[in-house]
Amino acid sequence: MLKLNNSLDSKLLDVLFVFISYIMFKFLRDKSKNTLIISVILLIFYTIGAIGISINPIEFAKLTPFNLLLTLIATLWLHPKKDTFFYVLLCFLFFASFTLEYAGVNTGLIFGKYKYGDALGQKIGNTPLLIGVNWIIVVYSSLHLVQTVSKKLNIKLNALSAAGIGALLMVLLDFLIEPIAPKLDFWAFENLVVPIQNYTAWFFFGFMFCFWLIKSGLISDNPIGWRVYLIQIGFFSILNLTL
Repeated sequence: MLKLNNSLDSKLLDVLFVFISYIMFKFLRDKSKNTLIISVILLIFYTIGAIGISINPIEFAKLTPFNLLLTLIATLWLHPKKDTFFYVLLCFLFFASFTLEYAGVNTGLIFGKYKYGDALGQKIGNTPLLIGVNWIIVVYSSLHLVQTVSKKLNIKLNALSAAGIGALLMVLLDFLIEPIAPKLDFWAFENLVVPIQNYTAWFFFGFMFCFWLIKSGLISDNPIGWRVYLIQIGFFSILNLTL
């Protein structure tokens, strides 16, 4: 892993990180013409994040709350129909997933025994508020990848099949995050051993959330949804190699 001789490189990357965020928000004003540009900016954004974390893991991990919020806004901004029902569904998913994590971290009965660090920001009852945002991003982007691939291959999936594949994609992403989570002060399982229970719980609840979103009609053509999933897969794959 690379080491910093001083804090200058880290501060320069911080500035670049914020600058790219500003540029992306400028492009968000035109949803119809700038999908590819926003995707490229997100890719650059995550690439800089991977480089920064490889250089200075703890310091750059502190930007995770900002990263999650930026990714959420960029993803949902391009959702084709944002009505009251859309926001109600998102709020329900946020509170349902936060409650799930709250119960999980305080009882150890759902995912196994683990505790959260400080990198994910403000907590309520030992649970970061932004963990609900993370669930929204993962569920939403996973389902959009399933939708995009099935359309490209001209395969018709029923709700159960789509939800099952979406849940598997969620587990795959979690599998990549778990080895580096303690290093970035995200969370850590007891004795730093991730139990099988964690992955089975991720699949079960991921399936439930995916199925519910499909049946509610929330998943529609969003040109950036599937890209967000692949960018995160690449991001955490790189961190597994560099940390």
